[in-house]
Amino acid sequence: MAQFQVDHKNKAFIITLGGFAETEKASNFVADLKKEVAKIQVNQFTLIVDSAKLRTFKTEILPVLETSYGLYMSLGFKNILMVKPESVTPRLQLKRIAKKVNFSGEFIDSLQEALNVSMHS
Repeated sequence: MAQFQVDHKNKAFIITLGGFAETEKASNFVADLKKEVAKIQVNQFTLIVDSAKLRTFKTEILPVLETSYGLYMSLGFKNILMVKPESVTPRLQLKRIAKKVNFSGEFIDSLQEALNVSMHS
């Protein structure tokens, strides 16, 4: 479901998401994310959530996504950048949830663009 990477050069913590999100894996994701984030000084890093390869979400996963947005905003990162999914339906789903939870991050077109923003912020 998710891979974590620290890019010290660009001061970015990257979460790469792909495929279909599953509720069973969500609790592991939260625990793993908190463990990885504890290794860096988050206020000096930009969180980049690369969701380019995500697919359409089932209805039961949408509340989990709302919780994820809240988690991202609570971690204390300097900025939060969300790479838009390539497919239209998940892109619309993510934007709708972001609006619902007053997501403070920014949607970006590509990982490379997100890294450029991170490096210059």
